[in-house]
Amino acid sequence: MNHKRPAILLLCLALLFLAITGCTAPGSGNIQPDPDAPSSNDGSLAADPGQNIDNETPGGIDFNAAIASFSPDTIMIRSGALSITWADLYVFLFRTVSDLIYTYGPAFDWSDGSNTGNPLSDVVLEYAAEEALTFLAYMYGAESLGLTLSNEEIEEFTEDINGLIEMYGSKELFEASLLENGGFYSLDVFEKLFRIEYTVGLLITKLYGENTSLFPDDRVAEYAEENGFLMAMHILRLKKEDDNTPLEESEAILKQLNEHRDSEGFQDVFFSMMNQHSEDHGGLASSPNGYLFQFTDMVEPFSLATVALEIGQMSDIVETVYGYHIILRIPIDDEAVPSSLSREGIFRTLRQIAALSDFETLLHGWRDAMNVEYTSEFRSIDLAAIFKTN
Repeated sequence: MNHKRPAILLLCLALLFLAITGCTAPGSGNIQPDPDAPSSNDGSLAADPGQNIDNETPGGIDFNAAIASFSPDTIMIRSGALSITWADLYVFLFRTVSDLIYTYGPAFDWSDGSNTGNPLSDVVLEYAAEEALTFLAYMYGAESLGLTLSNEEIEEFTEDINGLIEMYGSKELFEASLLENGGFYSLDVFEKLFRIEYTVGLLITKLYGENTSLFPDDRVAEYAEENGFLMAMHILRLKKEDDNTPLEESEAILKQLNEHRDSEGFQDVFFSMMNQHSEDHGGLASSPNGYLFQFTDMVEPFSLATVALEIGQMSDIVETVYGYHIILRIPIDDEAVPSSLSREGIFRTLRQIAALSDFETLLHGWRDAMNVEYTSEFRSIDLAAIFKTN
């Protein structure tokens, strides 16, 4: 398996990885029936929403019949020489319908209003089509920039596919899992969409360098300012019930820090004392060089105190519900991971986030520039008939 692609690509194709592992992310489509509509869920489908469901199951959906509603090569959407077939579109429909079943059970009515105010069938079809068109926009962008996969990248792609087949034991078993858990009509459809991951990687690397290392510092700074990022170190002494010792300890630490306040290496002094005295052990582990955060990521007194400081300035003692803080505002490190992400185990740097935001803007531009044509076959899609419930 190839390990050269940057970690940033983990953002790009969650759908494909869900299909590989046989998992479904509940509510990922953010499309929900009206909460006032009647619904029943006996739990029989929630454990495995992507399974092939027998028609005899009360309220079940026959996904085998659903995928056979059109020939897999039927073109549903065109954009120049690029197209989305029924087999492509079905992957996105399968994902969204599975999410609905996972969350609400199979007894939902396609004619019911959704949380958008439109019939559920219209919203699901529009959402699936837009997701598929986003994939197509990646290809459109690659073509507009004249980018293609190199021979080496094609070899890596083939190695990855062969590795997945080997993991499942055979091509037939892998295809069966893809169909059951991801709605992929065949391995060819999976390869078509999976290849886009490589194209996205090529685009991002071409535009921003490996791991976005070439994304300019001034653009990162602009993104940080627009989105209100701050960075600070702090020394925390935790509160103790009916015990004033932590405040007294903070006062002693502040007095010691003040003795070095005007020294050239004051940040190093603060860093050393932070590691020696701070009781924010989780923060020291996840953000050892200081917190990179947005205002609402922290308790309000902490954020207010940080905003009031100039870079390089130190606060007096700041009390929060946790204890007593001494805060040093420091310059933003472009390679730091925002605390809101690190707490969730996501280690994407500010530079990567800024580059991805820029890439998303490019993607919207490509999507808007595409001359999209919906075929008569697409307009004939009847989700209530395709995903029939008993």
